[in-house]
Amino acid sequence: MSNGNMLVNFVSRIVSFTMIKDVTAIRIGFVTFGLHTAIILAALFLIGDLPSREAAGFINPSAAGAPPLVEKFIKWDAHWYTYIAEHGYNLQSIVFFPLILLLIKLLAGFGLSYVTAGFILCNLFTFISFYLMAKTFLLNFPEIEVKKALIAYALLPTSFFLNSVYTESIFIVFALASLYCLRTRSWWSAGLFAALTALCRNLGILLVPVILWECIVYYRQKRKVTINMIAVLLPLIALSGFCLYNYLLFADPLAFVHSQQAWGRRFGLPWDNFWNNVNLVVAGVPSLEVGVYLDAVLVALAFIALLAVTVIPAFRLPWTYTLLGWFWFFVPMFSTSPIYPLYSMARFVLVILPVYLFLAKLPDAVFYCLITMSAVGLLVCTGLFINWAWLG
Repeated sequence: MSNGNMLVNFVSRIVSFTMIKDVTAIRIGFVTFGLHTAIILAALFLIGDLPSREAAGFINPSAAGAPPLVEKFIKWDAHWYTYIAEHGYNLQSIVFFPLILLLIKLLAGFGLSYVTAGFILCNLFTFISFYLMAKTFLLNFPEIEVKKALIAYALLPTSFFLNSVYTESIFIVFALASLYCLRTRSWWSAGLFAALTALCRNLGILLVPVILWECIVYYRQKRKVTINMIAVLLPLIALSGFCLYNYLLFADPLAFVHSQQAWGRRFGLPWDNFWNNVNLVVAGVPSLEVGVYLDAVLVALAFIALLAVTVIPAFRLPWTYTLLGWFWFFVPMFSTSPIYPLYSMARFVLVILPVYLFLAKLPDAVFYCLITMSAVGLLVCTGLFINWAWLG
């Protein structure tokens, strides 16, 4: 065989392998997205028409004219996101990061209402997140584990937030894109996607130490430093830009941090916050929100998962995933309030990727038992959210 034919054969094999991987990712992503959507729709039909609780918190007046399906999912922070996208920031709302707002405004430019634009945007990113999660996980894990990990993602009891106007779906997409590019050594793309993640939520900035870790790994393997590694600065530049915007608006570059006090957030030690949450649950306070119970359960699950992938050989993951998981778990655990000791942790667990990979490595009997309970939890929690229960 000539050198030319050998080269063509080699390239064709690489292309074929890549296409197989993409087809597999598409198939896994589509099936698990369908599973998630089926549970969400079942909740609409089974418990979506129950008498609603009285609406609470800030209400975006524009939401009143939304289509019925959209209106069902516009609850709590979704009102803030759609309102800010249309009317801009004030000192209270600056705590919400700008990327989702800019994307909603962009989509609304095609003639959609801001509420409908936000709903379509987040559900589109939800669909993309299933494909990207499969594509990224397939780089390091066997297909069967990837399937199970995405089933766990699809059926997590708080995954209904993916279908509302919250940042989770957008955050997960850009974080996964950054991880995929890191694993394939596309440094500038990884930095760009990390910057977008940082503009989506404050936790996105924690991709910086993960990128640095991958730089160290690359140096140990290749014994060289590439100029492309300065892409690690892109998330820092993005966050600095948001700080500058805060300064121009309110003469305070950290207004988005200082304004958290208006939302009842304050510093607390993670173990104290968890213990205070458990005490509330044990006390059986009659008016306790369902989210407080859910916080305790999912925080316990996340901690067990992270501990297992860190210390148990059979569950260990590439350090990129483990480091990111611990960062995204512990940082929000330092935030608390007198009413919600684990303030929204049930929702924040949704982005902690090692949780799904841990569940995927469990024996089938244990996995499917937990997944069945999780599916029931998603069904019930979706109905509760639609009826204005606070869940994170």
